[in-house]
Amino acid sequence: MSDASGSRSGSVAERIQARILDGTYRQGERLPGERELALELRVNRSSVREALKKLEELRLVRIHQGSGIRVRSLEGASLELIPQMLLGAGRLDLSLLRDLLELREVFVLGVLRLAIERAEDPQLRELAELLETACRPEISDDDFLHLVEEAQRLIARMTRNQVALMLGNALARFLERPPAQELARRIERRRLFPHLKRLAYAVMARDGDTAVRAMRELSSLNAALILRQGDAVAQR
Repeated sequence: MSDASGSRSGSVAERIQARILDGTYRQGERLPGERELALELRVNRSSVREALKKLEELRLVRIHQGSGIRVRSLEGASLELIPQMLLGAGRLDLSLLRDLLELREVFVLGVLRLAIERAEDPQLRELAELLETACRPEISDDDFLHLVEEAQRLIARMTRNQVALMLGNALARFLERPPAQELARRIERRRLFPHLKRLAYAVMARDGDTAVRAMRELSSLNAALILRQGDAVAQR
């Protein structure tokens, strides 16, 4: 497939995907045929065909030879859809953001314990320094977020587990979308400092139990502050 045709089919896939995510095409509904979609979207049938294959790979549709294409439940959809779903209808989906923050907390707690068990001393010192630097009140909100993100990536690397690193990167990428980041910038970050400092001390002491408790408190408070900002924005 040429770059041009790939770009066209990708654009067509995005347009059909948007209609599925906003409810225009509902779960179980049969999509219009290739010819009808091609006429409606003003593209050729081959672009529509390739687009539908992409949507099938994302588990948004199921293609039945001879009986058409039907919309699948979003419960079985690919993680690749999360960035688009976060901004459903042009607004941040706070329910999905809440689910992401909850999943990140569960994921980070297990990864942190494994990281402390496997990390070398220089890595532990680096992590503690990142956490302590993030507690400096004079740094900017952007620098604070950058330091926290660096700490999370370092924790994943410390596990020496490639899958943990990849999953951590995926979660970070979802939560680094501009609307979610804007909410994170608005939180009262000083409230996180005691937990960050306790986590830093526990890391240096290789105290996995204390580190996990500190991280649980930190993650729960951070999520609550972000979602409170989201609720405030939604009520305006």
